Amino acid sequence: MDAEQLLQGMDPDQRAAVTCPETATVLHAGAGSGKTRVLTHRIAYRIAKGTADPQRVLAITFTREAASEMRRRLKNLGVSRDSQSVTVGTFHAVALALLRQRLADTHKQMPSIVHNRTQLVAQAAKDHPMSSRARELLTEIDWAHARLISPTNYAQTAKRLGRYTAAPHNEIANIYKEYEQLKVQRNTLDLDDLIARVIEAMRADNAYAQAVRWRYRHIFVDEAQDMNPLQYELFEAIRGQRADVFIVGDPMQAIYGWNGSEKKLFDELPDKIRGTTVLRLPNNYRCTPQILSAATSVAKIVDENIDVRAMKSNAEPVILRGFDDAEAEANGIVDCLWQYARLGGIDPWQSAAVLVRTNIQTELIVDALVKNNIPVRTSRPSKELTSAIADASQSTNRNELATWVTDVLTESESEVQRWVAEQVQVFLKLDHPGSVDGRTFTSWMRATSADQLNTDGVEVLTFHSAKGREWDCVVVAGAEVGLMPHNSAVSKDQQDEEVRLAYVALTRASQQLFVTWCETRKNRTAGRSSLLAGISSEPVTESAPPTFKRTKSKQPPVVSLEDDLRTWRSSRARVIKQSVETVCSDYELRLIAKQLPKTTEELAAIVGQITARRIAPDVLAIVARAETKLNTKAALATNITT
Repeated sequence: MDAEQLLQGMDPDQRAAVTCPETATVLHAGAGSGKTRVLTHRIAYRIAKGTADPQRVLAITFTREAASEMRRRLKNLGVSRDSQSVTVGTFHAVALALLRQRLADTHKQMPSIVHNRTQLVAQAAKDHPMSSRARELLTEIDWAHARLISPTNYAQTAKRLGRYTAAPHNEIANIYKEYEQLKVQRNTLDLDDLIARVIEAMRADNAYAQAVRWRYRHIFVDEAQDMNPLQYELFEAIRGQRADVFIVGDPMQAIYGWNGSEKKLFDELPDKIRGTTVLRLPNNYRCTPQILSAATSVAKIVDENIDVRAMKSNAEPVILRGFDDAEAEANGIVDCLWQYARLGGIDPWQSAAVLVRTNIQTELIVDALVKNNIPVRTSRPSKELTSAIADASQSTNRNELATWVTDVLTESESEVQRWVAEQVQVFLKLDHPGSVDGRTFTSWMRATSADQLNTDGVEVLTFHSAKGREWDCVVVAGAEVGLMPHNSAVSKDQQDEEVRLAYVALTRASQQLFVTWCETRKNRTAGRSSLLAGISSEPVTESAPPTFKRTKSKQPPVVSLEDDLRTWRSSRARVIKQSVETVCSDYELRLIAKQLPKTTEELAAIVGQITARRIAPDVLAIVARAETKLNTKAALATNITT
């Protein structure tokens, strides 16, 4: 794409970030500021200007989902063709590729990667009571890996930092040591070992280090506020004192300290990389002024100078509600969602979420939603789905698998079984190395997350899981003493992180925000969180939640262009069997509704040339119809006035 085209539709701060000199740059990108768009356009701009070789670009993200989204956007910008692809991946994925190549070049065998860490750590714990709490043990081991803490130093370091554990630190250290020894004995690695091995190889072999740095000359890092010391060491090893780096992060969204991340690594980057330019994206295009005001009132507890500006017009006020107990709160959340649904719009459940601090809160809320006819989006397969997949897995070869599909599609009335059969058909059309049978199909399902059948409805997830996401309507539940901030936060750093976590949760909402809490929870006194003190809204404490009539309004809801576009996007996603974000992102959809493109070229300035050519016939027709309706209404209004 032409370099100037890449700048269309950007505000001055975004343009400055995309076009800045090719020296070390740290970009502070606030929530809803369009950071992913800026980052991908920066890469595309550098390539278009000839200041970056696409085959020498390394873009590092923190999740596979973020990496997939970045690849999609780069492809839409025309910079990821087969012969000129950039490297995009998580720290672990990048390390895995480097280690495999290193071992292949030195004629050494690649160790296997531990697939069942839970079982391995349980074996390491032996008869210890913690053997049944493998996830907690793995959390501690991962924290130690991330902080470069060996088993020998674990107990002393954890004690000094006030690290809470369910068993004495020295006992955790012994299990940690045994876990590491088991990996050596079995010649296996876990994901953090991949990073550590690459760092060791680059330190031990200067020629290898220089080869890696020659391969990756232009480095881009997303969500850098979440870097932990181990990941930072890999970044520094690849960088090798060079200044061609573009690093994006938001200190106010640093929420993974409990898992080993170190916020100060991002804060100190300008001091560590000589000549670094610091830029900012203060404009928030996601949240209404009311929502952003509520979120920043919380953020100011840890950063009085936070600079974010809402670019949307005023909308619904933030609504605060307190309830007697958790059951009353769950029913109150139902009414909050029905209140949002009554505002109109197409498929309101698809654009709503309930966010909680802990997983323990979810069950009661999900039950209440289901009982009140609100669909819930699930990420875990149901028992029926698990059973259907297990049934398919019994097929011992391709023919048996194909026969199973035929039997299901001709005889079964179960929607779930038929859906699994359709997935088998997709699987059989692909090329697979080795034998094809029910077991390989099951592995494919797990690898592609295709077992997530129910993708429509309200999402219920934790604050941490909501990071990087957004919804039109959000209910932040359990905003109370003991949960927000969580009572496990003892040190100042931990308490500050809880504030940032609350800020992240509140800024997931774009149009409507509800905040709820309990006066008592599980027979303990709770009450409204002190973090909410600065939010300007009339709180209401209710024993029984207000009841909103759950029937369709007699007046048809006002359907906006954005609603029409969302409906089209959902339909297209179902046809191509992909997520809605694969069609186009929420941000791009809103820009289309705002800018009203009339030509494929104008649409390409928003979504990229490739995507524009694919969706232009549908999208431009929808936009044209919307403009016709508006013009007709305007003409009628003029005639009436006349």
